[in-house]
Formats: sequence, C-alpha cells, structure tokens
Amino acid sequence: MSNSQPEQPPDIVLFGIFRSWGGTYRRLMNQIHVWLAMGLQVELVTFRDGEMFYPDEMPASVRLVHLDTSHRLTTILALWRYLRRRQPRVILSVNHISNMILARTGYLPGVITRRYLSVPNTFGQSEKRLDSPRKREQKFREIRAAYPKADGVIAVSDGVRDDLRDNIGLTGVHIERIYSGSVAPGNLARAKESVDHPWLVKKELPVVLSVGRLVPQKDYPMLLRAFALVVKEHPARLLILGKGREQPALERLAVELGISQWVDMPGFAGNPYAYMARADVFALSSRWEGLVNVVMEALGVGTPIVSTDCPSGPREILAGGRYGILVPMQDEQAMAEGILRVLRGEAPRFDYTEAVRPFMAETAARAYLDFFGIKPRREPGNNRQALA
Repeated sequence: MSNSQPEQPPDIVLFGIFRSWGGTYRRLMNQIHVWLAMGLQVELVTFRDGEMFYPDEMPASVRLVHLDTSHRLTTILALWRYLRRRQPRVILSVNHISNMILARTGYLPGVITRRYLSVPNTFGQSEKRLDSPRKREQKFREIRAAYPKADGVIAVSDGVRDDLRDNIGLTGVHIERIYSGSVAPGNLARAKESVDHPWLVKKELPVVLSVGRLVPQKDYPMLLRAFALVVKEHPARLLILGKGREQPALERLAVELGISQWVDMPGFAGNPYAYMARADVFALSSRWEGLVNVVMEALGVGTPIVSTDCPSGPREILAGGRYGILVPMQDEQAMAEGILRVLRGEAPRFDYTEAVRPFMAETAARAYLDFFGIKPRREPGNNRQALA
C-alpha cells in the first residue's frame, strides 16, 4: 500500500480503479475542490492499475492510497483492513466493480464507515450485454444481492435510478438521484484558453464537435454517416476528441464516406471546454449513457447541442428538448437534420443559467453531503480557495 497515511481520518474516501482522465474523474475533481473549500478532508483509494486522476490539478492535500491488489477477493480484504485502520466517515465507490467490492466489505465485521455506491450508467436498458442475456442476468443477481449491504446508492440520473429499480429489481437499499457536478466556475475560465487546432484558430467553416472515448457505446459510425449527409447540404468540419480502440475503423469509414478531409480525430484534449466554446454544434451520438458529463459541460459553455435521446441522461439534461435538440438513436438522417437546424440558426433559445444550475459542482457536492449526513466545516465563500 503506497503513501504514508496521516493520523486524522478522512471525511470522504473515493474508491475505484481511477484513470488519469475522463468525464467521471472530471466531475469528481470538481466536487473534491468544493469539499476541500468546505474544510473537509478527502482521500482516494485505488487498486489494480488505478492511478491518480488529473494529477497536475489534484490538490496536494488529497492523498492516493494504492491497495496493491488485483483480484476481487484480495481487494475486498485489503479495503476492509484499510477501513478498519483509517475509519473514514464515509466511502464512496465510483463504478460497478468498485461498488461490488465495497458492498461486500459489508459482510465483514468491525467497520464503522458508512458505505455508498455510485452508479454512473444504466445496466438494464443499455445494449452492452444484449448478446449475452445469461451474463446480464447473472450481473443483475449480483447487484440485487450485494448492493443492499451498502448504506445507500447514488444514481446520477432519474433514468439510472429507474433502471436499478425497474429493470434490475434492486430493493432493500435507499437509491438517491444526484446529478453530477460537471459544471464548475473553472469551466468558463478554461473555455477562454487558446486552442491549437487549425480549424478553430482560423475558422473557415462551421465545426461540429463530439467528445468521448472511441468505443461502440458512443456510436461514432452513425455520427460519421450523419455528417456525410450534412456536408452535402452545408460545408462543415467534424472534430471528435477522444481515444479508443475504434479509431482505425472510424478513420476507414470516413474515407469510405468521402469525408476524411473534413473529419479529424486528434485524440484526448486536456481542456475540452476551449474546443466546446469555439464549436458551432456539440453532437452526442451515444446508444446509452448515465448522465453524460460532456453534454452538461457543453451546455455550461453555451454550445448548441444535438443529442440522441438515449437512455438515460440527455433527455433530463436538455429538459426534453427545451435546451437542445433530441433525435432518435441510430438514426443518421435525424442526427444530420438536427445538426443542419443548428447550422441554419434554428437552435433552441433559453436561459443558460437556469439550464445548468442543477449540474453545478457546488449543487452536487452539497447534495452528496446531505445524503452522507456530513455538514461542511465552513462555507466556500468564507475562504480564498478557488473552485476548479
């Protein structure tokens, strides 16, 4: 186990296989800054090949403890020993595998820490496991057995909460919906920073932007086919920020569609807000999501949004189409028409402050504390620590 541990138990521990970047870790970072500004102590615990997320931005007071385990059983035992030794007030796991491990420490004695599980995606409504109904039902049985050992479950959207109840049949534990804190004051400041992409430095054509891992869930083939229809009627360019195993196949598809000169996939961007602020359209083509951090972030910097109406986040974020254009999943014609509507100046008009208020980092951080039963030691406005 790495990193020396201070004597004082932390108020909040976040537990998971952390990666150096990603939407989940960005909203966690936002909330960490708020909790620290409230005078609370935060610690991170990881296992397998987990690492510190956004290490260049993580405050020095936040420690990373590595359990140095790889298998579930050894991780359950190592986490149990950690909780007995450190005795934090609460621990929150951040994805399914860490949820299962944390919940199963509930079978072991001597832990006073309250345990909470966070569910960032739908299980029952996604297409992720339709090719293996047996495995999916096995996973649902595991959830129904293990999750009630926790003190509470946090769903990132109403759709995720309903999925847990209606499709998985989870009972015996309180499920609270808390929207992710994806919009923070620092987003707007970072949106003003420069970008080095030539299509945005000297904009000659409108730019359609999408951000996310290059994986089947995001359905980028549909977006490419939709964009091929867009450029037949309106000159434009498409930027897709992210990395993933599908990149070679997507690049081949762009060539086959004859649009490769208008499409670029430059990889991960540490500051997507600067790209969002300069894009003319933000497009989400996903087949399923939990809440979709990037849609909230794009909304927060004022970029017009066209999104699939996938389960479960976009409809909630965009208020059923009030704050953006919703289109059916896997429908390139509808996606193309939605993008063209924005390019023609037909995007919905609304009060952006009202739209993003539910997704502010401080709103989320306070909702988590309310659910945890933890009171701030001070108010953020009473100190000089900047939120990010």
